[in-house]
Amino acid sequence: MVLRKLRKFLKPGVTTDAGLFAILVAMQYIPIKTRIMQPPQDDLFAVLDECLTDVQEKDVLVVSSKIVSIHEGNCLPAEKTDKAHLIEQEADLLVPRDYWSSPLTVTRNAFIGTAGVDESNANGYLVPLPKDSFASAKAIYEYIKTRFGIEQFGVVVTDSHSTPLRRGAMGVAIGWWGIEPTIDHVGEEDLFGRELKVEVSNLVDGIAAGATVVMGETVECQPVVIARDIPNLSFTETDTKDQLFVSFEEDTFRVLYERFLN
Repeated sequence: MVLRKLRKFLKPGVTTDAGLFAILVAMQYIPIKTRIMQPPQDDLFAVLDECLTDVQEKDVLVVSSKIVSIHEGNCLPAEKTDKAHLIEQEADLLVPRDYWSSPLTVTRNAFIGTAGVDESNANGYLVPLPKDSFASAKAIYEYIKTRFGIEQFGVVVTDSHSTPLRRGAMGVAIGWWGIEPTIDHVGEEDLFGRELKVEVSNLVDGIAAGATVVMGETVECQPVVIARDIPNLSFTETDTKDQLFVSFEEDTFRVLYERFLN
């Protein structure tokens, strides 16, 4: 029934139900079940060897920042660590709020709770974000490219954050390698012929947000996701963080927090 209703939207030349089905499932998020990675340090590459059997050209591997930090040994015993002090060290900006138990924090060019310091699913440890998420993504990228013999491929390292005026957490990219994070539409025309002046699509955060939906946030043990057949994705081997990240001075939302900048 669904296929019959949607057949009218087929592009010229696509006449079969199989062709329509291929269009409907063009983009996929494939969650990868792993064993539990054990703090304070465990081998992510060994885990990837165990669980990844099919990585294809133009796939993007989305990886939770927590298992990256555990792989790198970036874990501290909770009972011996001052969490508030650690959050202060990890944050690029703290905004006090006496109505809440912790300040608003900015790190990795995003508002991320407790500056990314996490103690859930950490077995008695505090787990900060990877020290350099782009270097981490590049290391995973190089490992997977070599193992599977592929050319065009990407890695995105994610964490969870919340946004103003909304409940709940969603994924955000804190590091990536192998892909262009944005699509620049400046100079294109909209549906009515108006030239676009400032429009840029944030592709990498969209990938992160979608992957986190299938990763889960609690006990799913699916910290790795393959994103496949992402439309309009370009690949590169250069550092592209400056395409997405802006400084505090350039941020159009700066008015909301600028009095707390040092």
